[in-house]
Amino acid sequence: MSICPSCNQKIVTPSMFNLQAWAEFVCPHCRARLEAKAPRSTPFAVLMTLLFGLGRQGHIFEVIAVAFMVVFFAMFITEAMHPQLRLKKPLPEPAIRLNIFDNQQE
Repeated sequence: MSICPSCNQKIVTPSMFNLQAWAEFVCPHCRARLEAKAPRSTPFAVLMTLLFGLGRQGHIFEVIAVAFMVVFFAMFITEAMHPQLRLKKPLPEPAIRLNIFDNQQE
């Protein structure tokens, strides 16, 4: 369950793998178009690459590196289950409009 930023109601979000549902995701209460924010744990991915090198420095550092990796994965999975939402920006108006259905009769 996540909270809609527009009406502050709890709403059910689609699975993170269901991209079509995320493309069409709207709040059932206020009909606002929503999208998921990037997870806050994403910057820790850089730290995770450094942990591979730390694990090669000795047994104690290896245990520390594994502990940090478990914490990182737990944070990432938790944020994937409860994503933070934001309002989707409206689509820009086209610069040129095509008048395909011209109802002029001659």
